[in-house]
Amino acid sequence: MKGKASLKIGLLSALAACAAGAAGAASGLPDGAVCAPGGTCPAPAPAQADAFLPAGKMALGANYWASHTATEMWRKWDAKAVEEDLRVLASNGFRLLRVFPNWADFQPIHACYLSGGNFGKVNETRLFDSEEPLPDTPCGRAGVDERMVERFEAFCDMAEKHGIRLIVPLLTGQMTFRNYIPPALANRNPFSDPYALMWEGRYLACMVSRLKAKKAIVAWESGNEARILGKSENAFHSEAWLRYVHQTIRLADPSRPVIGVDGLEISRETLWPSAMNAALSDYTATHPYGFWGAVYNDDFLSVRSTTFAAAQTYALAQIGGKPAFIEEHGSRRQEQASRANVAKYVRNMLWNSWALDCRAMLWWCAYDQTGMTIAPYNWRQPCVELGIFRRDRTPYPAVGMVKAFAAMQDALPVAGLPTAKTEAVVLTTDNDVLHSSYILARQAGIMPRFANPEEKLPDASCYFLPDANGRAYLTVERWEELKARVRAGATLYLSWNDTFLDAMEEVGGIEVAYRQKAGGQDVCDFGDFKLSVGYAVKRRFNALTAETLARNQAGEGVFFRNKYGNGTVYVFIHNFEKTFYAAGGTYEGDAWRVWAKERPVNRILKTGVPNVFVSEHCFGGGRCGVVVVNNRDVPYEGTPEIWKGWRVRRVVVEDPANASFADGKLKIAPCAGVLLLMGKDGVDWL
Repeated sequence: MKGKASLKIGLLSALAACAAGAAGAASGLPDGAVCAPGGTCPAPAPAQADAFLPAGKMALGANYWASHTATEMWRKWDAKAVEEDLRVLASNGFRLLRVFPNWADFQPIHACYLSGGNFGKVNETRLFDSEEPLPDTPCGRAGVDERMVERFEAFCDMAEKHGIRLIVPLLTGQMTFRNYIPPALANRNPFSDPYALMWEGRYLACMVSRLKAKKAIVAWESGNEARILGKSENAFHSEAWLRYVHQTIRLADPSRPVIGVDGLEISRETLWPSAMNAALSDYTATHPYGFWGAVYNDDFLSVRSTTFAAAQTYALAQIGGKPAFIEEHGSRRQEQASRANVAKYVRNMLWNSWALDCRAMLWWCAYDQTGMTIAPYNWRQPCVELGIFRRDRTPYPAVGMVKAFAAMQDALPVAGLPTAKTEAVVLTTDNDVLHSSYILARQAGIMPRFANPEEKLPDASCYFLPDANGRAYLTVERWEELKARVRAGATLYLSWNDTFLDAMEEVGGIEVAYRQKAGGQDVCDFGDFKLSVGYAVKRRFNALTAETLARNQAGEGVFFRNKYGNGTVYVFIHNFEKTFYAAGGTYEGDAWRVWAKERPVNRILKTGVPNVFVSEHCFGGGRCGVVVVNNRDVPYEGTPEIWKGWRVRRVVVEDPANASFADGKLKIAPCAGVLLLMGKDGVDWL
């Protein structure tokens, strides 16, 4: 017994170290590393401990406004009602909240202007609508209402009592289509106006210095969707403001992490480039609301929908190089899906997100905001039924999914899930192309890693360049670097979109025969499957040194393979990754087979079903976690192909009714997932 106990303790320690994963980007094991049947299972390198959002575990929670008063919770403070809100959330597994000090309530400053020849000049700044002189206190000198801070401190104490951790977006001046800017700053640009910047700095320093003693607070943030507080002229403007805000916060409290502004903006030509944002932040975050894009061109429970939040967040971590999490996510239930289907969606999305090391998921929002006549809830823009609980705190079915997933993670026999092994690098700056590529790659059995083509290329044995429009954002240096990788033995796939990368006759072994702006449809015959692709621009190519692998109905080449040095280059003349994303129903057919031709992948376990995704999470020593997610609204039941010498040792699922493995058969409920803890023969788990 003593020997077995020692073994168990030692294994737990080893798994804890492995599960820490790689700090920063969720890059996985080196490209091409596999748990070979005849070899050992390589483990990811241990990383520094992360107290806020550790790798391999996904914190679950919500964005919080009080159920009874929403954005007026601080001015209409009701401690008893707020504490009951927190009790209900904690009892249902919601242990991380993002809570908002309304900027206009917490810094209610008014500017007193001069007249006449000094028109527009501020003579004095006062407090409240009654224009009281600023008190000579730390809060007073910062224009901060002491009563509001005391209420926030009381809130922090309640959260600590219920085991809830808090993220605090300090400059909450934008919320649900309305600005909550202090009156003195209402008509000033908070990104550039000196008067506004001075008061922002005072406010941040005061709030952080005062609240940093509260243990429930685990992270700071500049504000809620702070990038739309004002108008940024360019990326330099954005960086200057974010640097100022983050450094002000860190000066007051260097002990806690600071979260960057939300969003995935890959190119350096955007206003808030993700690389810049991540460089100035400890964590990055997404607000992936798919209903404002092409995500819901397919059904609410389609693979396009259930992977969207996870794919965006996964890519953000890789492109920014800092851990990323889903900071806001929700659904417009009334226009999108039934309550039961929202619950299934949540379960599916959680499995996909956990497999990609998304560090947290915070639903928008905790409680419905119905029956309120205050602005902005009586405006025409907001949807007021975004809560995962009703306003009366009754849970919707989706709450059960969060609670069960939290309990499953608590009961894991390992410290967390190691980062997934990747097999190829995808280079793109387009968010739609990125998501489309993610779906196609996963359907083909490939776990992709994403990179900005403007930045240094990650090491890989296979590169995908989907929708290579123009120069595909590759500088001369990056293109030369990519060509050198291929000449050294790597594989390159490129889908054409008026591409004018130099030397394509040599690299791709093809030349453009002609181009005309005329729409049509190509039925591309790949031999083992056919793919129908629409186009707005007709292009035809001559094969020079390339081999033609697929032709259209007219016999013209559409898919080519060329030897380039020691490597191989594939060119598809249609940028279907982008055009398919704009259409509906495009991920239910054989499109993924195009990607599978470039990068065949060996896996410990294969299901043979494109939308049942499999990812490998290696613990080392012949032990591997395999996450299988059924991204379909129908059950999966099959006999997966398992490498010789490997066995399923344990099945981990949030509800035994949702998945099982027995006698070689795997069953997974619709929109559900399972973690299979697998080991080589002779290797046991706990």
